[in-house]
Amino acid sequence: MAQNEHADAIARAWALHREGRQNDAINAFETVTKRAPDNIDAVYGLGLAQRAAGDKAGARATFQQCAALLTAALEAAPNTDRFEMLQRMVEQRIEEIAENSTAK
Repeated sequence: MAQNEHADAIARAWALHREGRQNDAINAFETVTKRAPDNIDAVYGLGLAQRAAGDKAGARATFQQCAALLTAALEAAPNTDRFEMLQRMVEQRIEEIAENSTAK
């Protein structure tokens, strides 16, 4: 899958997520991540779709994978605003899942 094809597939997956079609979005994001496991946008989108579908354990694991990708990206390109912002967002999602798992 070429870079433009990844971008098109990710755009379709995000559209499915926004439409509330989480299982379809998960499948679409997974298609990309199987071919490009280091695609940060696809991994992050997969985590959001999993969380929205109620799969907290899957979302946590996916967000942790995304955090590792972002750490590597920031090591390769320090002070990249996009990666720093996304890293904070991923950390927040992980914390939210942890808080929701312990709150009853």
